Amino acid sequence: YLSYPIENFVKKNRNDQIVKEINSFLSKSNIKYNKVKLGEYVEEFEKVFIQSPVKEHESGFGYNEGVFFYSILRIIKPQLVIESGVMKGFTTYIIDEATNNDCEIFSYDINFDNKVFSSKKAQYINSDISTNIPSIKNKKVVALWDDHTSQLDRLKFSQEHNIEFNFFDDDLSLLNIHSDGWPPVPTISMLKNIKDNDIQSDTVSWFSRNRKGTAYLKNFQDINCLDKIKFHKVFPQLFEITGYKNHSQCSLVINKITR
Repeated sequence: YLSYPIENFVKKNRNDQIVKEINSFLSKSNIKYNKVKLGEYVEEFEKVFIQSPVKEHESGFGYNEGVFFYSILRIIKPQLVIESGVMKGFTTYIIDEATNNDCEIFSYDINFDNKVFSSKKAQYINSDISTNIPSIKNKKVVALWDDHTSQLDRLKFSQEHNIEFNFFDDDLSLLNIHSDGWPPVPTISMLKNIKDNDIQSDTVSWFSRNRKGTAYLKNFQDINCLDKIKFHKVFPQLFEITGYKNHSQCSLVINKITR
């Protein structure tokens, strides 16, 4: 918020390159969209970002993750958005700005003490989604999983409830899981690492901030749910384009669903 380009030609060049990155990201997703509209969404996000009531981003989404999340939401045009993990409400704010007025938002967290932004569209539920599931049948649903809970469990939940579009924040692989002090073990990327490399070890361990973390692979059951994923890709790094470092590692997962 304190460092940003001023010249319009610089911002246009930046936005054009962001559009290219989003186009490349979505190229194998089978999501159909208007490329001219995509350029408009990227331009819109700058205003959305600058006007955000949440000014501190110690963790979670920043500009880079936000512009991808906002633009893809604008493309999908969901009727209902599930947000698991609210923190200060920056992603709630993005969801609020990116969706139509009739879109329902269900925001779940076990603690709302840090919330800065509240959406008038959102219902805030002070529990885990497993204990209070919204009515999502026959609706176009997007879910954002940012709750440091097993992404395997969240993936199974999304498939059980036919949620096609899912964003998984902190989707770190075995190579960079040590960068998070409280990772959502196992992540989607970790599971793909294990499956693709046929890892036979009982555990995977790492050190993060002088604390040892261990994932017990025998606890990861029924990972054949990975076969029900149609598309999985992590948001790219955009520092060279935006001048901002990625705050987290978020991915988009599109499930094979039955209509």
